[in-house]
Amino acid sequence: MPILTQSVSVSEDWQIDESDTKPPSLAVQLRRAAYVLPWFRFVYAQGDDAKVQLAFSSHLVTITGHGLAALLAAVSAHRVVRIIQPMENEAKFRVRGSGPYSGPGITAITVEAAE
Repeated sequence: MPILTQSVSVSEDWQIDESDTKPPSLAVQLRRAAYVLPWFRFVYAQGDDAKVQLAFSSHLVTITGHGLAALLAAVSAHRVVRIIQPMENEAKFRVRGSGPYSGPGITAITVEAAE
């Protein structure tokens, strides 16, 4: 098993693996649940700075926030290891885009089973 170097965060809400090997899966950590989705089941991603959708064969992950173009770029290279939903109070501050949460960040994540 290869040894991974430490992940480097672009945002506190997602972690990117900077090693030479691609991570085998993406962990989506919600407040009350967690999903581990294998990258080999990844179908496509779409979005912009405010909303990103990740389609896997079994689930659709919708992420809203700001500064999400960096997340979309990392997803395109399959380098994202973990996406973390912020606590409710953190998400409320990010809507305003000021204070300690003024950088790129996630305000909400939904995970739905694919039809």
